[in-house]
Amino acid sequence: MILNYRKNKGITLIALVITIIVLLILAGVSIAMLTGQNGILSQAQKAKTETEQAAENEAAILSDYETKINEALGIVQAEPGHYYETNTEVQIGGKILTIPGGASLSKIEGEYEDVEQGIVIYITNKQITDEEWQDVETMQKTYDQFVWVPVTGDYKRNTTYADTNISTTAYTDTGYLPDGIQPTIPDELSIPEGKTEDEVIGEINENAEREAIVGEGKAGGFYISRYEAGKETTTNKLISRKGATVWNYIAVEDDGETKGCKTVAKEFVNNNNVKSALCSGIQWDMTMAFVNRKQDGSSDTDKTYNVTQSKKSRHKGSEATSGHNVADRVCNIFDLEGNYPEYVAEKNSSYDASPFVNRGGTYYNSSSASGRYYDYGHASIDISFRFTLYVM
Repeated sequence: MILNYRKNKGITLIALVITIIVLLILAGVSIAMLTGQNGILSQAQKAKTETEQAAENEAAILSDYETKINEALGIVQAEPGHYYETNTEVQIGGKILTIPGGASLSKIEGEYEDVEQGIVIYITNKQITDEEWQDVETMQKTYDQFVWVPVTGDYKRNTTYADTNISTTAYTDTGYLPDGIQPTIPDELSIPEGKTEDEVIGEINENAEREAIVGEGKAGGFYISRYEAGKETTTNKLISRKGATVWNYIAVEDDGETKGCKTVAKEFVNNNNVKSALCSGIQWDMTMAFVNRKQDGSSDTDKTYNVTQSKKSRHKGSEATSGHNVADRVCNIFDLEGNYPEYVAEKNSSYDASPFVNRGGTYYNSSSASGRYYDYGHASIDISFRFTLYVM
């Protein structure tokens, strides 16, 4: 029995040794298969690299195709700081907009990267040097600036704001649109039951405005002055620049030789590339839709720009200079809730004594950016205006 036990024990040790040797051989073979020039890991890494390279090559080919297609369509990649002599369709982040001739795309950080955060153009009428672009303060105080407002939904008035104070009785004023866009109003109009003559004329104006902005082959948006209307102190010229004296105490309509804001806005620029006009009520609502729920420039914890609610920090502006209140900046547009309320090319048929409309907030009360209020349209120390550009 003792001999048999020893014999069995010896066989077990030999089997264990053999097993270990086999396992070592298998481990060596496995390591060899996993590593080395032709190993599984090396081949996997090679396949990963080749896949990534193929993806990059495919992206480059698609980008090249896209560039060639855009070039065929007359669309080019936007170049920050570039001066455009003629109207040019450009692409920024996959979105298309037209930069009017005479303007430069901003080269200032935060002003040219993202359409949804506000693309800024400067009316320079010349190429600006890199050194000049680096002096942000001088650029913003020297050249007129406008922000692109893309129109992605229906181009129509919004009457659902909490403090709108006006309903379907609102209509677009006549005579404010630039030459070539302002329609001729027929001497004889068919007035449907339940509508006034002014409302029918307003619809004609609105259709012309809509066609000029979102009609077939049109820009699909408009440019709004970056600041409240300013007045150059030496020439009384209309400007849209930082630190300008806000142009208040101006009526809507002309009064003898004194020009109202409808005329002043149209005279800002009028050429084959671009035309200007007083901001309409619908354009104001399109701007509200664009900036709503975006981040404002305040230092508050909640930086959401809710156009239906006022925020105390955005209502600074009693100094009446444009663009000085950073808290009231959204999508690179200033003064929508600060400084003064602003006349727009909109009227209402509810109150004969106060047929004109002003929009936006003001430093002296807590009105919201979307607010719409009745007014008599006369020159007022507490009302200004804003203007827009139509790309032709």
